[in-house]
Amino acid sequence: MTLWMLVLPLLGAAAAAFAPGRLAVVGAVASAVATFATSAFLAGSGALSVAWLPALGIDVTLDPFGVRSVLVTTAALTMVPVVLTAARRPVDERRRYLTALLLMHTTLNGVFLATDLVLMYVFWEATLLPSLFLLGTFGGRGRRGAVTKYLVYAITGSFLMLASILAIVPLSGAASYAFADLLPAARALDPVVQTWLFAGFAAAFAVKLPLFPLHAWLIDFHRENPASGVADVAGTLYKVGGFGFFAWAIPLLPDGAAAFQPILLPLAAATALWGGLAATRQEDLKSMLAYMSLSHMGVVALGVFSLTPLGGSGAMFLLAAQMLSTGALFLIAGMLHERTGGFDFARYGGLAKGAPALAAVTLFALFAAIGVPGLSNFPGEFLALAGGFAASPWLGGVAALGSVVAAGVYGVNTYQRLYQGPPGERRADLRASEVLVVAPLIAGILWLGLAPAPQLERIDASAQIATTAAVDPTAVPPHAADAAEGPERSPASTALAAKGGER
Repeated sequence: MTLWMLVLPLLGAAAAAFAPGRLAVVGAVASAVATFATSAFLAGSGALSVAWLPALGIDVTLDPFGVRSVLVTTAALTMVPVVLTAARRPVDERRRYLTALLLMHTTLNGVFLATDLVLMYVFWEATLLPSLFLLGTFGGRGRRGAVTKYLVYAITGSFLMLASILAIVPLSGAASYAFADLLPAARALDPVVQTWLFAGFAAAFAVKLPLFPLHAWLIDFHRENPASGVADVAGTLYKVGGFGFFAWAIPLLPDGAAAFQPILLPLAAATALWGGLAATRQEDLKSMLAYMSLSHMGVVALGVFSLTPLGGSGAMFLLAAQMLSTGALFLIAGMLHERTGGFDFARYGGLAKGAPALAAVTLFALFAAIGVPGLSNFPGEFLALAGGFAASPWLGGVAALGSVVAAGVYGVNTYQRLYQGPPGERRADLRASEVLVVAPLIAGILWLGLAPAPQLERIDASAQIATTAAVDPTAVPPHAADAAEGPERSPASTALAAKGGER
């Protein structure tokens, strides 16, 4: 099953690029659906290891253990409506859209599943290419500046991470770049060495979180992306810096993580609050969604940098959940652009009377994004904030203000500016093709919101490995197979159940 998560979207990209006529669309959509269907069985499948460059200690190793399977499944579900939306593009654009999106999906799955550090880096870099192609080819007037800014941030961070990757095996004496070999060797490194190595990883991962003040590329990226929203959703899926910290930098270099925590934790809180406040000041829908997404990433970072199992589990759950909620809002923004010709809030107002179904779906997605209980973002946001409060009550409070701003200001205000007020020009309601687009996202939002425990159990197994040394540097984390069996209920799901009992 594990290998198929790379093969299926790659086959879809090939079909989109080379199949004749409508077979290109059929092949692309079929591959997206098949990838999601296969991902449902991923958690029970085993790891894959194939020799690649054994003389250098580099192999193709893929493992769906723990959080990796949750993120792959959620991303696969999100890609189904993205591909369906891209399939509606004009014929001369359709092939390039679908090919780029499915290639990105292949490399994204590689980032999540790779357990060889060099292999992860290869996928990390490869994922840049499709997103840059979509932005550079179909973006707005300022796309050249956006591409340049994105490249400067990404390449600088990636270069520093590569330096740490090349140094970690010689310095630690690990037998290979496989996570299992690196884990005990890297943790035994001198704290000063760990701190320098962690800095290299942090440079790349902080850009792709993104973390304030390294977030400037994100706003231009969304503003200049094509209006349909599909490239924006692809960018949302690729906010994997938090996963990089959680799955690689923190477990391998716990002393380095502890040394950087006093810097990274305040930046996380600032990102959460700044993103929320900036969202309230935007005059166009896409910029508002970009800052809202930034605020979510601040909460993700807070949970990760709390260095607690509870916060880490919540952060990764929120990372998965925002793929669905933020992805839905960007696709809805594309639908509104198709009806009004722009993203300025001045174009909207009073749309609910003519498009009540579209208004209802938008309100549902906004409720999910602002963390309403019972929907996708709430479990992860609550647990990530709880981890942040455990690490620093003051900084946890600052980040929580971002959630208050979300619920009380830009969430409700955005809906009012879009759909309430005097009726304007009558706009079309949801079409049948658009119902097919939003239905999987609505189902996913309810799935994560109403039944979070199974996913939290898997994520918590990874969180125990990621944070064991941060809590006790002398402890040896459980092997993945042992951790997968775990307790009947994880600490994260137990805390969430307790919260539910209080309500």
